[in-house]
Amino acid sequence: MIQSDRKRRLLGLVARFIAIGIVAGAIYGTTITMILVGWSPEAMAGGLLRGIVTGGLVSGLISSFELFYANASVGQSFRKLPFRWVLTWRVLLYAFVIVTCDKLGDWLVRIDNAAPVAFNIATLVTLAVALVFSFLVNLMFWIAQTLGPGVLPSFLGGRYHQPRFETRLFLFIDMRGSSGIAEKIGDLDFHRLLNLFMTDMGDVVHRYGGRVHKYVGDEIIATWIAPQQNENKTGKTVRQDNWAQGALQAVFAAQDRLTNQAALYRRQFGLVPEFRAVLHAGPVVVGEMGEIKREIALLGDTINTTAKLEQLAKALPYDIVLSEAALEVIGDTGGCDILPLGPQAIPGKRQDIVAYAIRGRT
Repeated sequence: MIQSDRKRRLLGLVARFIAIGIVAGAIYGTTITMILVGWSPEAMAGGLLRGIVTGGLVSGLISSFELFYANASVGQSFRKLPFRWVLTWRVLLYAFVIVTCDKLGDWLVRIDNAAPVAFNIATLVTLAVALVFSFLVNLMFWIAQTLGPGVLPSFLGGRYHQPRFETRLFLFIDMRGSSGIAEKIGDLDFHRLLNLFMTDMGDVVHRYGGRVHKYVGDEIIATWIAPQQNENKTGKTVRQDNWAQGALQAVFAAQDRLTNQAALYRRQFGLVPEFRAVLHAGPVVVGEMGEIKREIALLGDTINTTAKLEQLAKALPYDIVLSEAALEVIGDTGGCDILPLGPQAIPGKRQDIVAYAIRGRT
């Protein structure tokens, strides 16, 4: 269900990018036709059609590359290259696609009195625009990747310029025995191990609808955001269930990822890391923070309780511990073997928290 939803979402994104490319191509096509050929109804119609064809092809190919390769699991090796090489290859690829699709559009849609398909001034203009566009777009991709999925649009749109309440589910994934591992393999190799571990964990979080909020030492903090509550025609709040269902599936997928990557970890580091996962849900305050270095901060009792529940989980013999609040918003657990742990005393809180452990899957 989650995978099919993700595929539909990706195809929807490609369709939106193609629509944007068609509009941009139509504007560019009519403008370049007016400059190079002059204004006439026939020429403008041809330029419009050529721009639509070219823009649709360019946006479709580039968005498919980004969504299904560069930012997907199969593109991990590409993303691990130094940024200067990722930027160089992307700019060259984008420019090649743009110029090639422009020539293809020129061949498919001929415009009277236009220069023939060849290397001409139109090609130089297109190449220059392609290089500048490719550089700017990939710079934005890099900034977005540095901040994390969804953060740049939130900054640009001012979503959290003023702090606001949101309901979120938190997933803390903590590598077991990290101090001993670091002492055993050394700091440089431990950094490489931790980077690979975080990459694997972050990939499954993203795949199942979550967002990586922060890396803290050997721990990754991920969140799932509750959708905006709507009101029906009677004015009553419409409850949207199972919005965090992907969180538990992400934990299982993370376990499977480490199992599948076991040979790689053993070959490079002589061991396979293990982790414990803690899940809790509730309201948090979300808002921009800082000036010299800005970030979107999450504050409140929910995230503090998740951190303290994680500390308690270290003394328990279970890999997955979750609160009653997390279990409620996850909904369908897919037939997991759930063990009630009863009320747990949380340091600094007057009220105990009801916790559960997951001992396995059916």
